[in-house]
Amino acid sequence: MSFARTALRLTTVEAMRPAALAADAPTWPTLAGRYVFDSRLDPIDDLNDDERRPIAVVYTEDDNGEKSQAAGGPPFKRFIDLVIEMSVMAMVTADGTDFYPGTPFTDAQLEASLDAFEAQVRFALFYGPTGALWRQLTGRRVTEIHSMRHASSEEGGRLALRTLRMKCTVPDDAYVAAPTGTESGNDKLPEPLKSVVAALATGGYADKIAAGLAATAPQMPPFAPLDGVSLVLQPSSPPSARDDSKPQINAVIDGLQS
Repeated sequence: MSFARTALRLTTVEAMRPAALAADAPTWPTLAGRYVFDSRLDPIDDLNDDERRPIAVVYTEDDNGEKSQAAGGPPFKRFIDLVIEMSVMAMVTADGTDFYPGTPFTDAQLEASLDAFEAQVRFALFYGPTGALWRQLTGRRVTEIHSMRHASSEEGGRLALRTLRMKCTVPDDAYVAAPTGTESGNDKLPEPLKSVVAALATGGYADKIAAGLAATAPQMPPFAPLDGVSLVLQPSSPPSARDDSKPQINAVIDGLQS
């Protein structure tokens, strides 16, 4: 399990579907509005009738690590592929009205809507106020970005899709090295997920995910405070042959381990 991937998805969804906005908010960062999903498994081109509108789905796929120190070992420098699938459905019949992105009638309008959709997603992540937590997590360190188009005309509807793939640099999971053993709730989560959950608005789906993960998160052994340390000094016997004028001292320290 990698909690860094969870943190990346949560901050991405927050940038596109801020939890602070009401379900019927008049303005959203993207054409998808509140129809932004975290790791939806059913195909994006298999839409219900009430979902024939712009939607987006956020995934994390390839997760690679490189050593961050010469000797190797954790923490690793993490590169995670963030994938955002966007779809726009064309209206069934044209009515001759002006074009509004998100409600296209012609194929050209469909492509233009998808272009606007992707531009909004990128802006929300890299520049918009709702993407602040995402930028804090990634530092905008995106080393690769790819956008691939797909299309479908099944079931009597024209659907245009784009898959936006970004390779993001994300901090490795960092566990508390010496927990007290009294941690509870989200305090059991490692960074950066713990800080991400704390920064998100409460009451959303992120809280339920965090609560479930915290219950199963690995924990370091609790820190055992020292009750005391004893130090015994005594001359060595026989004295050092190299310098008899300077008696050698043996020191034994007890109590450093519980």
